[in-house]
Amino acid sequence: MNKLHEMFRGFKYRNFRLFFPGLAVSQIGIWIQNIAISYLVYDITKSPFVMGLVMFFNAVPLFLVTPFAGVIVDKFDRHKLLMSVQILFAVQAFLITVLTLFGLIRIWNIILLGMFLNCIAALDAPLRQSTFIHLVDDKRDLGNAISLNASCFNLARLLGPALGGIIIAYYSVGMCFLINFIFLMPIIILVKMMRIKDEKSEKVQHETLFEGLKEGLLYCVKTPQVLTLMIYLAIFCFLIMIYPMLMPIYTADVLKEKADVLGFILGATGVGSLLSSLLLAAKTSTKGLRLILFSGMTLASTCFILIGFSKSEILTIFLMFGAGLGLTSFLTPENMLLQSVIDDDKRGRVMSFNSLCFLGTTSLSSLFAGTVAQITGISNTFIILGGLMLTCGIILSLRLAKLKF
Repeated sequence: MNKLHEMFRGFKYRNFRLFFPGLAVSQIGIWIQNIAISYLVYDITKSPFVMGLVMFFNAVPLFLVTPFAGVIVDKFDRHKLLMSVQILFAVQAFLITVLTLFGLIRIWNIILLGMFLNCIAALDAPLRQSTFIHLVDDKRDLGNAISLNASCFNLARLLGPALGGIIIAYYSVGMCFLINFIFLMPIIILVKMMRIKDEKSEKVQHETLFEGLKEGLLYCVKTPQVLTLMIYLAIFCFLIMIYPMLMPIYTADVLKEKADVLGFILGATGVGSLLSSLLLAAKTSTKGLRLILFSGMTLASTCFILIGFSKSEILTIFLMFGAGLGLTSFLTPENMLLQSVIDDDKRGRVMSFNSLCFLGTTSLSSLFAGTVAQITGISNTFIILGGLMLTCGIILSLRLAKLKF
């Protein structure tokens, strides 16, 4: 019982109790939308390269907005920013719903709305990550809040793709977008109810955007722990976190299955990720996190390689469960280690660069992975990506082991 209490100790804080359920519901909706977009683009084009190209163009705002997002988060009131971001997410969901249900959706619509969505996401990621310190009154519970946030995303990763696949198979892609819009409503109400005391230093308030950006960038480069973790994250996301784009192709071309099977395969990833995040939520210190991070990288990379040889639906589901376990066992310790060493007045900027490593490299790799899949085939793509990650991960883990946290 004591272990269970440790696992969910973040819920003793009012702000966290309000934020968590709204985030959970909205993330399920976003995953439903993500699977619907991947399915829709491939259904229209039948080309892995074009699919990668669409995601590449969608990533452009991430590289333009994300570096400045952290400066904005450190300068302006987090509560007002959180409200604005949720409303903008709802606007994007409404627009893509209307276009799809009325049969007006085209590839250029998807690209423009994807760019709009990623402009919002570029601000949302560092904003949310740097706000956890304000959701718990005791800084010692920050790691627990980060882990529970990961469990929220992984619950969405479990339920969202499965629901999305079923909705596409039995209803329509447009219905997925409508459900995402509805699922965004609770978080708008709950964020409005939160009370966040967000004090800003005089220095940060009077800095220009470019001055703040320069200071944050120099801090990341000159802090060995921060720089190493971000390089590690960028490579991991570039090579491994591209699986939501690759899996629709793999399911159709290798397994010869439809959207409902795709939903179950991606849902298995969510099961593994959810289990990992809940186990990590019970940790009360950063001790042993580097070993967990290395183990997660190794497991995810190995599962990727084995998926390249799999022709079985059942085996692929089990391998994606293992990949999900590895994904969160890498991503959550990286976030926990990073937030344990950064200064509070630079938290927004550091997390914006960390978000750029996560979101930016994932979107950028879509063009690379799509090209590799077009040339070598989807199965070989999984083998190549997994092998590259295993090699890079071993080198970076040796470097990380020498640093103090």
